[in-house]
Amino acid sequence: MRCGITRRQWISGAAATAIAGCAAARLPDISPDAPGRPAPGGEYPVFFGDLHNHSNVGYAQGSMERAFEIARNHLDFFAFTPHGWWHDIGHYENNIEQKWLKGFEVTRQRWPEVVDMVRRYDEPGKFVAIAGYEWHSRSLGDVHIVFPTPEVAEYVRFDDLREFQAFAKRRGAILIPHHPANRLGHRGANPACWDAEVSPVLEIYSEWGNAEHDRAPYPYVRHTEAGRWTRNTLHHFLAQGFWMGVIASTDDHLGCPGAYREGLAAVMAPELTREAIFEALRRRRTYAVTGDRILLDFRINGRLMGQELPYVRRRELAVRVTGWDQVDRVEIIKNGRVMHREFPMDRLPGPASWNEPVLLRFEYGWGPWAALDMTRTCDWDFRITLDGGTLERVQTCFQAGPLDETRRDRILERSDRHLRVRSFTALRQQFEDIPTKGVVLAIRGGPETRVTVSLESPSTVSLAQRLKDLAESGEMLFTGDFPKESAMLHRLVFHDHYRASFAAADEGDGSGPDWYYARVVQANGQLAWSSPIWVDARVGRK
Repeated sequence: MRCGITRRQWISGAAATAIAGCAAARLPDISPDAPGRPAPGGEYPVFFGDLHNHSNVGYAQGSMERAFEIARNHLDFFAFTPHGWWHDIGHYENNIEQKWLKGFEVTRQRWPEVVDMVRRYDEPGKFVAIAGYEWHSRSLGDVHIVFPTPEVAEYVRFDDLREFQAFAKRRGAILIPHHPANRLGHRGANPACWDAEVSPVLEIYSEWGNAEHDRAPYPYVRHTEAGRWTRNTLHHFLAQGFWMGVIASTDDHLGCPGAYREGLAAVMAPELTREAIFEALRRRRTYAVTGDRILLDFRINGRLMGQELPYVRRRELAVRVTGWDQVDRVEIIKNGRVMHREFPMDRLPGPASWNEPVLLRFEYGWGPWAALDMTRTCDWDFRITLDGGTLERVQTCFQAGPLDETRRDRILERSDRHLRVRSFTALRQQFEDIPTKGVVLAIRGGPETRVTVSLESPSTVSLAQRLKDLAESGEMLFTGDFPKESAMLHRLVFHDHYRASFAAADEGDGSGPDWYYARVVQANGQLAWSSPIWVDARVGRK
């Protein structure tokens, strides 16, 4: 199919204001942290959400109600995007296309429920719920639509991308291309058909893998299509003059929005409303994270990520990062090459390290594996208490599996001295076959601060450690003899290692446009990528 959309339309700039959201009753809950994390650079809070997730409305698993409950429990915003249509679906071995066709019919029939659920859960300032759906295409690549209000959220089956784009524009909606790095003709991106007015951002990471470039970490291994095609990676798009911000989202098929390690979208917005979220997406004040909610601020000559500058010879680049683990390195990429690296992990902690909060990760879920025919579900109920310290922030690391309609990963209680969590694990259905979940605590204390983990389930055991001991070594907690489940307190991370702030200088000769972005790599493998900043972006446009 010819789409009739030129590259010039894609790089022509972002469009106008999104339509305001509407409020509805919020269901009671206990969130791990207040919405909005202060951005390292200043004026905008950072909100984390999932703009691409699936359930049994469509052809995935897990109920819609469970998905909204999970999202509201630990995310700032969530777009429910059931599988909607595949205009050029083929006929395949064992008639497997019937699975998709039946799923699309489920979405059609239950669309009024989707819109109603969005209204029920949305509460501006606390949690933003968004309606959307996914559109498949072998020839043009997959996209999903997100609507700015329930009032304009309409389910329509389009066989022409130009008509779909026009439909989205009329409703102030956004189309987001995703898993772009598949081969063109095999549901990979067709950038010649993109339109920047309606598609300001690209989903570069999800459970599919990482589309930054063809040798990046997290390759495409999760689905049946082949690996990453070089010409459909972020680096190639930017080198060809395409202009887009970046996000990540899960594309999870177990109905678990925000599943750890599967991708999150970070937006920099003045407030937590649909209108502010959509405005940030259109202006590309966005970045992508794989799992840990890394705070990232990247600027050139004071301009924030996602923006462009006219030609200027001297460029002052500034990066600020706050991670949830040791930051191995922070890199600035210019035109596809690393032009500057910082290594916060190599710093030596000093006496002043105790003056700032330390990070302590409690990870749980190691247990019997499938070879023992003991892939049971383990229920965890634990409390973490502090003696001589204060709990300032919490990050949850709850992943998708195991699928269970009745169980929930929840923070039940939280104060400045304790945290109580109810969760469940099993070595099945796990992303990358990692069965563990976790919580990370930012603790303000000193060497003698005592941390106690007390389990009520799966057995009554406890573990107590001083922070000065955890600064030297992590410690294990066993619920019983092998092969019973186990957990651990990881070694502490000091602010010297989880924060970074630096500046770098660069120059350009004006011979062509330059693009820059920042990449963060934590020691535990979690990543963040800023949206690019373009200098003299109009030079050389096609």
